[in-house]
Amino acid sequence: MAPREITDFTGFRTSIRQLFEVLQNAYDKEKMQEVLQNDEKFSKVDRETVEAINLFAGTNIDIDEKEEVIDMCKAWEEQKNEGRELGREEGRIRQAKVTALKLQKKGHSIEDIAECVDFDEETVKKWLVS
Repeated sequence: MAPREITDFTGFRTSIRQLFEVLQNAYDKEKMQEVLQNDEKFSKVDRETVEAINLFAGTNIDIDEKEEVIDMCKAWEEQKNEGRELGREEGRIRQAKVTALKLQKKGHSIEDIAECVDFDEETVKKWLVS
């Protein structure tokens, strides 16, 4: 039986149980969130299991090499927050580029545009050239 086909994890007594349960839910982020935050066994996961989860489930849970046990619930939440922050920054850059192009069409100088969009002149020049 393939790991993704397993639905009852109670028969597993080792950390393999956590690995299989995450693999089962790896493609459903809402279900993954539910599993990680509502199950106490994910509050203490050994480093090797987290490394396997990252490898097989395609997650990017931060692992402090000094820690032997990782709180997957906390790590998952931190990863989600980092993703949100990255998305916000990408949105801010995208909007600044659009605004820079509009201001250029209206004849504003690179210096004025950079000040308006709150980016340095070199960055604005790159946007306007490409």
